[in-house]
Amino acid sequence: MIEFFKQNFALLTLIGATLAVCSGVVWAIVYYLTYAVRSQVLGKTIWSGNARNNSVALTFDDGPAPDTLEILDILREENMKATFFLIGKQVEKYPEIAKRITDENHQIGNHSYSHPIFLFCGADKTSRELEKTQEIIKEATGITPKLARPPCGVRSPAYFAAAEELGLQTVQWSDAGFDWKKISAKRIARNVLETVQNNSIVLLHDGDSSGKSNRQATVKALPLILRGLKEKGLHVAPLDRMCPEIYESKPGSNFIAQSIKGEKQR
Repeated sequence: MIEFFKQNFALLTLIGATLAVCSGVVWAIVYYLTYAVRSQVLGKTIWSGNARNNSVALTFDDGPAPDTLEILDILREENMKATFFLIGKQVEKYPEIAKRITDENHQIGNHSYSHPIFLFCGADKTSRELEKTQEIIKEATGITPKLARPPCGVRSPAYFAAAEELGLQTVQWSDAGFDWKKISAKRIARNVLETVQNNSIVLLHDGDSSGKSNRQATVKALPLILRGLKEKGLHVAPLDRMCPEIYESKPGSNFIAQSIKGEKQR
């Protein structure tokens, strides 16, 4: 066996390198289809607006949480509206905060029940994650979400099939504060302001899906972000005003999602 490897080392190395390259190519394709924020291959995804009035939309993920209250206070003081993508388990824990979000006329979306990565979930689990969260949010707020953002932005054919079944439009983002990292408020604000422009959808977090840390850095960054937007001549607009097609068009999916939907109905 050892002699075989010695005699065929070059050939085996070539085969191994080829397999590695092929594996890398396959993973690159999978990554683009599922993780790339702007990918439209598996289904329709909104990641920026189409307004012409220097508008920016603020979105917050992973709440509701105690820090959501301070964010709501800041937005109320500035008379600005945002969109909150809520986790079902968090709504169960803080239903009164979820209710305050909608009472103050902010928009809400479905961010799954337990924040799984849908790429590694089957169709049934994916569907349950979204369906259960719809029910929980409706019970807490009286409103059934029409928007969804998958955890970490990762979509799959099963996700799009379930989202279409529930009438959910997928909304991603164009700019982020990267506030899931352990960075300062100033760094979060700088991350946003360095790239933000007209029609940007900004990703921030008012909660932590793992429950291990707070979002005080984001709370402190928000006034800096709002001040910076004003200096750039940008104003915060509700997501549906910046992207009217969100509620006007039917959620899109491709033939893969339709196939999964058909399999479930058999």
